[in-house]
Amino acid sequence: MNRAYTTTFFFLWGMLGLAYALYGSHALMHWIQDDRVLWADEIVQIWTRFGEGYPALLALGALAWLYRGTTSLRPVLRAFLYTILLAYLIPQGLKWIFSEAPRPWKVFPSVQDLPGLTRSFAKSFPSGHTAFAVAWTAAWSTLAPAKFKASIGLCLIAFGVGYSRMHLHMHWLHDVVAGGLIGFFCAYAGIRLSGFTQTS
Repeated sequence: MNRAYTTTFFFLWGMLGLAYALYGSHALMHWIQDDRVLWADEIVQIWTRFGEGYPALLALGALAWLYRGTTSLRPVLRAFLYTILLAYLIPQGLKWIFSEAPRPWKVFPSVQDLPGLTRSFAKSFPSGHTAFAVAWTAAWSTLAPAKFKASIGLCLIAFGVGYSRMHLHMHWLHDVVAGGLIGFFCAYAGIRLSGFTQTS
């Protein structure tokens, strides 16, 4: 795994874990919603899409282009595909196991509505968007050629996805913490299972 991404990730997620230990998910959710800036809602709804499939598919295409004609092409693409497959299956499996976990919209339904947002009320744990964002950005940071890694920036994008899920009242802090850790594990496992090495 890319060292810069790993260091940034564990620093940021360590801060989230500390916030959870000090304040808990409910108190932090109140703070976010009480201080929510309405003009930011549309920006956050766009940002949260980094946790969906489209950016990962674009990243996959970019990796295919960057490694075209090289012996690294197949192991790199295999590693990335394994990562995003795990990042989809594991969170969805956990959502099925914890299907009764209520989302913030169910616990605090009086929060001001966000135009354009489709509310969800169950299957809160873990945050699938956060897991997927961390997984594909961590994988890119490891697999991409050195001058294209952008490791710290991509980790901040994934962190922003985690925040967006709380801003949009879709997930609790503990969902986001768990989602990020799962996403990092998916990237690590996907790359290892693929047989990719730095010399591939």
